[in-house]
Amino acid sequence: MRKTRILFYLLVAGLLFSCDDDDKAVYVPEVTEESTDEISVYFRANFLNPYGTAVRWQWVDRYVDDTKKVTPPLRDVCIPMGKFILDFWLAPFIKTEAGEAFMQEHFPPEIIFIGSPMYNPDGQSVTLGYADAGARITFTEVNSFDLSNKSWLLRQLRTAEHEYGHIIHQKNNLPNGYKEVSPENYKSNNWINMGEDVQVNGPKISREAITLGMTSNYGSSDVNEDFCELLSIYLTSEYDEFAARYLTHEPTAPYQKVDDEGNPVVDEDGNPVILKPADDAEGMNEGRDLISVKLKMIKDYYLEKFDIDLDQVRDDVMIKINESLNQE
Repeated sequence: MRKTRILFYLLVAGLLFSCDDDDKAVYVPEVTEESTDEISVYFRANFLNPYGTAVRWQWVDRYVDDTKKVTPPLRDVCIPMGKFILDFWLAPFIKTEAGEAFMQEHFPPEIIFIGSPMYNPDGQSVTLGYADAGARITFTEVNSFDLSNKSWLLRQLRTAEHEYGHIIHQKNNLPNGYKEVSPENYKSNNWINMGEDVQVNGPKISREAITLGMTSNYGSSDVNEDFCELLSIYLTSEYDEFAARYLTHEPTAPYQKVDDEGNPVVDEDGNPVILKPADDAEGMNEGRDLISVKLKMIKDYYLEKFDIDLDQVRDDVMIKINESLNQE
């Protein structure tokens, strides 16, 4: 028994000695040298240091779903793409009174660049970009960088504004009452089968979508996409253009045709040319009323919750777009 007791004390002493050694040990973290590549230096200075955002411009497979087909970004477009994001996306928000604090709090921790369109498994449809759980935004088609190409410019900027909208509602919820405006009009995946477009370029916008109170076909898939589509299209459209399509009622009774300058059109005998209203005119106007309600909710939400004036943001965004497209 005595030998057993001595052996026990020795074991306890050994354990205490080991614990004392561990307490005195100092953990030395592994040192990782910062890249001196000019692209990495640029993104570190302009995104990581001020906003805590890591821009993933170097190719890493894990950032893309295995079912998608993509190509990596080219070196030559990475810094210009970064400047585009700063000038066209961040700057208009930062110019508002509370914009800097808003961006500091909500700017995504990660931005991913992909060179090509992101082709889906069907081989035909593409994903323009996406946000992951409020933490990451992915831009596609960066290898086609061209600020004079209106289609490319609007796709990229609407991707930024749309996906940023997801980050906002994921962190802060949708505006109060937004879900109750048109809950019966969402079509889930059936949005793909919606009617003919009323414009040539994306996003796809049909009269059917507007009748439902949505700014695009995709916006009718669910309430979150509705919020993000309305937000992104509003921020990247001239107000008069937006209002003519989404807010202003069209005639529901026969009316006189006018030319582009608003002058009445007459026939060869001098009689006014009378047009019939569209068959869906009443439904379109009802849908426009829904869009108007939702737009006011969004603008009030940003102003009251974040002190962000979306009209000011939109005006600055459109100045940048027009300056870019009108450069000779």
